[in-house]
Amino acid sequence: MPGKVTAVGDSVMLDYQTPLQQDIPGVDVEAAVSRQWGTGEQLLSQLKTSGQLGAVVVFALGTNGPIAAADVDDVMSILNGASRVVFVTEHVDQPWQDPNNAVLAAGVARYPNAVLADWNALASANPTWLYSDGTHLPIDGTGAQALAALIAGKV
Repeated sequence: MPGKVTAVGDSVMLDYQTPLQQDIPGVDVEAAVSRQWGTGEQLLSQLKTSGQLGAVVVFALGTNGPIAAADVDDVMSILNGASRVVFVTEHVDQPWQDPNNAVLAAGVARYPNAVLADWNALASANPTWLYSDGTHLPIDGTGAQALAALIAGKV
Protein backbone atom coordinates (compact mmCIF):
# COMPACT_ATOMS: atom_id res chain seq x y z
CA MET A 1 0.00 0.00 0.00
CA PRO A 2 1.60 3.30 -1.07
CA GLY A 3 2.23 5.74 1.75
CA LYS A 4 1.89 3.05 4.40
CA VAL A 5 4.65 1.66 6.66
CA THR A 6 4.51 -1.85 8.11
CA ALA A 7 6.86 -2.83 10.94
CA VAL A 8 7.39 -6.50 11.79
CA GLY A 9 9.32 -7.46 14.90
CA ASP A 10 9.61 -9.37 18.14
CA SER A 11 9.48 -8.46 21.83
CA VAL A 12 12.14 -5.78 21.39
CA MET A 13 9.81 -3.96 19.00
CA LEU A 14 7.12 -4.05 21.66
CA ASP A 15 9.53 -2.05 23.85
CA TYR A 16 9.67 0.81 21.31
CA GLN A 17 6.24 0.48 19.71
CA THR A 18 4.81 3.74 21.08
CA PRO A 19 7.81 5.92 20.13
CA LEU A 20 7.81 4.27 16.69
CA GLN A 21 4.13 5.13 16.27
CA GLN A 22 4.89 8.70 17.31
CA ASP A 23 7.85 9.01 14.91
CA ILE A 24 6.08 7.31 11.98
CA PRO A 25 2.40 8.31 12.14
CA GLY A 26 0.11 5.56 10.89
CA VAL A 27 2.74 2.80 11.04
CA ASP A 28 1.23 -0.67 11.35
CA VAL A 29 3.28 -2.37 14.10
CA GLU A 30 3.13 -6.16 13.98
CA ALA A 31 5.25 -7.25 16.97
CA ALA A 32 5.06 -10.40 19.09
CA VAL A 33 7.10 -11.97 21.87
CA SER A 34 9.60 -14.63 20.70
CA ARG A 35 8.74 -14.16 17.00
CA GLN A 36 11.09 -16.10 14.76
CA TRP A 37 12.35 -14.99 11.33
CA GLY A 38 10.27 -17.59 9.47
CA THR A 39 7.10 -16.51 11.27
CA GLY A 40 7.86 -12.95 10.19
CA GLU A 41 8.13 -14.12 6.58
CA GLN A 42 4.74 -15.83 6.86
CA LEU A 43 3.22 -12.65 8.29
CA LEU A 44 4.66 -10.56 5.43
CA SER A 45 3.13 -12.98 2.90
CA GLN A 46 -0.26 -12.82 4.62
CA LEU A 47 -0.22 -9.02 4.77
CA LYS A 48 0.79 -8.82 1.10
CA THR A 49 -1.90 -11.26 0.00
CA SER A 50 -4.56 -9.37 1.93
CA GLY A 51 -3.42 -6.00 0.53
CA GLN A 52 -2.42 -4.69 3.97
CA LEU A 53 1.35 -4.54 3.48
CA GLY A 54 2.91 -1.10 3.38
CA ALA A 55 5.14 0.05 0.53
CA VAL A 56 7.79 0.62 3.21
CA VAL A 57 8.58 -2.28 5.52
CA VAL A 58 10.65 -2.34 8.71
CA PHE A 59 11.87 -5.87 9.46
CA ALA A 60 13.36 -6.27 12.91
CA LEU A 61 13.80 -9.99 13.53
CA GLY A 62 16.77 -12.23 14.31
CA THR A 63 17.02 -11.67 18.05
CA ASN A 64 15.61 -15.13 18.73
CA GLY A 65 17.92 -17.25 16.58
CA PRO A 66 20.41 -17.52 13.76
CA ILE A 67 19.63 -16.38 10.22
CA ALA A 68 21.27 -17.07 6.86
CA ALA A 69 21.77 -15.12 3.64
CA ALA A 70 18.88 -17.05 2.08
CA ASP A 71 16.59 -15.69 4.80
CA VAL A 72 17.23 -12.10 3.70
CA ASP A 73 16.69 -13.15 0.08
CA ASP A 74 13.39 -14.81 1.04
CA VAL A 75 12.16 -11.63 2.73
CA MET A 76 13.19 -9.53 -0.24
CA SER A 77 11.42 -11.93 -2.59
CA ILE A 78 8.21 -11.55 -0.59
CA LEU A 79 8.72 -7.78 -0.57
CA ASN A 80 9.32 -7.54 -4.32
CA GLY A 81 7.91 -4.16 -5.29
CA ALA A 82 8.40 -2.53 -1.89
CA SER A 83 9.76 0.99 -2.19
CA ARG A 84 12.01 0.56 0.88
CA VAL A 85 12.89 -2.22 3.31
CA VAL A 86 14.59 -1.30 6.57
CA PHE A 87 16.41 -4.17 8.28
CA VAL A 88 17.30 -3.52 11.93
CA THR A 89 20.47 -5.05 13.35
CA GLU A 90 20.10 -6.86 16.61
CA HIS A 91 21.70 -6.39 19.97
CA VAL A 92 21.41 -9.63 21.91
CA ASP A 93 23.75 -11.48 24.27
CA GLN A 94 23.80 -14.59 22.09
CA PRO A 95 26.42 -16.15 19.81
CA TRP A 96 24.33 -15.43 16.70
CA GLN A 97 24.33 -11.63 17.16
CA ASP A 98 27.44 -10.83 15.10
CA PRO A 99 26.87 -13.46 12.38
CA ASN A 100 23.24 -12.31 12.00
CA ASN A 101 24.25 -8.67 11.76
CA ALA A 102 26.85 -9.57 9.11
CA VAL A 103 24.14 -11.43 7.15
CA LEU A 104 21.88 -8.36 7.36
CA ALA A 105 24.63 -5.99 6.23
CA ALA A 106 25.56 -8.23 3.29
CA GLY A 107 21.91 -8.68 2.37
CA VAL A 108 21.20 -4.96 2.35
CA ALA A 109 24.19 -4.47 0.05
CA ARG A 110 22.54 -6.78 -2.52
CA TYR A 111 19.28 -4.81 -2.77
CA PRO A 112 19.06 -1.15 -3.81
CA ASN A 113 15.74 -0.63 -1.98
CA ALA A 114 17.07 -2.06 1.32
CA VAL A 115 18.76 -0.09 4.10
CA LEU A 116 20.24 -0.99 7.46
CA ALA A 117 19.33 0.61 10.78
CA ASP A 118 22.34 -0.24 12.93
CA TRP A 119 20.76 -0.66 16.35
CA ASN A 120 23.65 -2.85 17.51
CA ALA A 121 26.15 0.00 17.13
CA LEU A 122 23.89 2.47 18.93
CA ALA A 123 23.03 0.04 21.75
CA SER A 124 26.69 -0.96 22.18
CA ALA A 125 27.59 2.71 22.65
CA ASN A 126 24.75 3.20 25.17
CA PRO A 127 24.49 0.08 27.37
CA THR A 128 22.57 1.91 30.10
CA TRP A 129 19.58 2.09 27.76
CA LEU A 130 19.07 -1.66 28.11
CA TYR A 131 17.78 -3.93 30.83
CA SER A 132 20.26 -6.31 32.46
CA ASP A 133 19.49 -8.94 29.79
CA GLY A 134 21.34 -6.69 27.33
CA THR A 135 18.55 -7.00 24.77
CA HIS A 136 15.30 -5.44 25.93
CA LEU A 137 14.61 -1.78 26.65
CA PRO A 138 12.51 -0.03 29.24
CA ILE A 139 9.23 0.54 27.44
CA ASP A 140 9.17 4.05 25.95
CA GLY A 141 12.48 4.86 27.71
CA THR A 142 15.48 6.70 26.28
CA GLY A 143 16.72 3.66 24.37
CA ALA A 144 13.28 2.93 22.97
CA GLN A 145 12.99 6.52 21.78
CA ALA A 146 16.47 6.39 20.24
CA LEU A 147 15.75 3.13 18.41
CA ALA A 148 12.44 4.45 17.08
CA ALA A 149 14.16 7.63 15.87
CA LEU A 150 16.94 5.58 14.21
CA ILE A 151 14.36 3.53 12.30
CA ALA A 152 12.23 6.57 11.41
CA GLY A 153 15.31 8.21 9.95
CA LYS A 154 15.73 5.25 7.58
CA VAL A 155 12.11 5.11 6.48
